[in-house]
Amino acid sequence: MQIGTFARTTEQVIRGLESNPDFVDLRLDYEHTFDFSLVKPALSKAGVTCTLHLPSNPEWEPIDISRDIVPYLELGGTIEAELVTFHSPLSSLFYSDEVIDDFLESFPLAYDAARESGVTLAVETLCHSFTELTLFFDQFPEVRLVLDIGHGQILSMQNRALGHIETFQNHIEMVNVHDNNAGDRYREVLSSRSLASISREELRELGRQCDEHMPIGEGKLDFVHIFASLKEYQYDARFLMGCSDPSAFLEERRKFLALWKSA
Repeated sequence: MQIGTFARTTEQVIRGLESNPDFVDLRLDYEHTFDFSLVKPALSKAGVTCTLHLPSNPEWEPIDISRDIVPYLELGGTIEAELVTFHSPLSSLFYSDEVIDDFLESFPLAYDAARESGVTLAVETLCHSFTELTLFFDQFPEVRLVLDIGHGQILSMQNRALGHIETFQNHIEMVNVHDNNAGDRYREVLSSRSLASISREELRELGRQCDEHMPIGEGKLDFVHIFASLKEYQYDARFLMGCSDPSAFLEERRKFLALWKSA
């Protein structure tokens, strides 16, 4: 088992290494300021590996995602990232079939670039269904899966992580662990409106609001049930503590290990 923390700045990398994580997830998804001439030697000196989380710019059109992540794939190879994670529009809740098809047609650009850069690409789960992910992995079998437990609860009564584990356990390369109250928020919305009456734009905004990245235990996710499912399928590899405050890593690791043991 490897338990990691994340960073968005060089300073956070240096401070994070003091907690002896097994790996550091370098996140380019929001404001980030990395000096890789300092980050790479610091990781190497500490004997700690890294993963890379690619940008997810809300201004990008889904069809542009493949093109716009390509410049970062070479970076992943240069810093020897063990895994490079990206977000996708593979959700029929958020995007039309036409948009999803356009993305699938454009993705070979990123897929081939990843091969040339020698990096392992992984798609991070959000509100992904069986159909879209199955179609994606059938076309791009070398892409792996980052199972985000917090994202699994967004716009869902039952955490989607359970279905993802059952169906795609052989693809999972990392599990993101953070809490939220997304289930309560979803039930609240559906108490006054039908799902069919909510536009995709509204659903995307609701998803952003519910993605709270709270410390373990401060939301209502059923971690024990999900961890038990991971154990059933013999997953015991890379776990990323995804609470929005990276300085809480030691406490999050302690709580995670206690829940994992009890599952």
